[in-house]
Amino acid sequence: KIGDTVVISRAGDVIPQITKVLVEFRTGKEKKFHMPEICPIDGSKVVRDGVAYKCSNKYCGARQREQLYHFISRGGFDMRGLGPKIIDHFLDEGLISDSADIFTLKKDDISVLERFGEKSAENIINEIQEKKKIELHRFIYSLGIIHVGEETARTLASIYGKSGNVDINNFIKFYGALSLEDLEKVQDIGPKVAESIQGWFAENKNTKLLEKMQNAGVKIFLEKHSAKSEKLKGLSFVLTGSLSSMSRELAKEKIRALGGDVSESVSRKTSYVVAGESPGSKYN
Repeated sequence: KIGDTVVISRAGDVIPQITKVLVEFRTGKEKKFHMPEICPIDGSKVVRDGVAYKCSNKYCGARQREQLYHFISRGGFDMRGLGPKIIDHFLDEGLISDSADIFTLKKDDISVLERFGEKSAENIINEIQEKKKIELHRFIYSLGIIHVGEETARTLASIYGKSGNVDINNFIKFYGALSLEDLEKVQDIGPKVAESIQGWFAENKNTKLLEKMQNAGVKIFLEKHSAKSEKLKGLSFVLTGSLSSMSRELAKEKIRALGGDVSESVSRKTSYVVAGESPGSKYN
């Protein structure tokens, strides 16, 4: 009702204030929402994949933009100076067409653009150069392989050989040679995820992209961290919701330090679900 008092909360954290809220009433002119059957960007058929709807054309321009946003995100190359708006600008100006092109940008390419100057162009180039070296699990996550989140990327990184620098050609050979059976033996990788990983590495366009990154100077390294304790060895944890005493990332680090494993989804192998405020479907 109009004038009702409610407590406003955001991301599970209650804001300590009571706010009057004006509720809009229905007018009777509302229309039932129907998911589009055709992609509004390129006209391809919309398909459903689990709970998600997506354009069936894997080369759709909108999907390419989202892939670039994912590539520079915090879990990937973590280029905080390049946001979606800057990526959009570079795409629209024809400076980049894929993620590897980011590493070939030059200061003069950017400084001549509208709303950019010498200093901002220099800052962007410096950040790109600083982020050319990346840990293996972050690199895998940045590729945007469907169904491969941050934890699955860590798991995939853990099965690679010895620590140290990772040559991209060897990276392609190692992961490209894994069969569906090999992948399904890896913890928390089921048939659907295995199929997605194998399909990604089997696609020539993707291996060409990786080779292009190598030529652009991207360096990958692997650090295998040994657990400080085996107190949680053999146990698998799934985290959901906002934790009150620490961030989820810190909680994951503590679990790994004690020899435990962290998974993205609940399965028969899950030992514990750690639920904070406003947990999601994993809790159910």
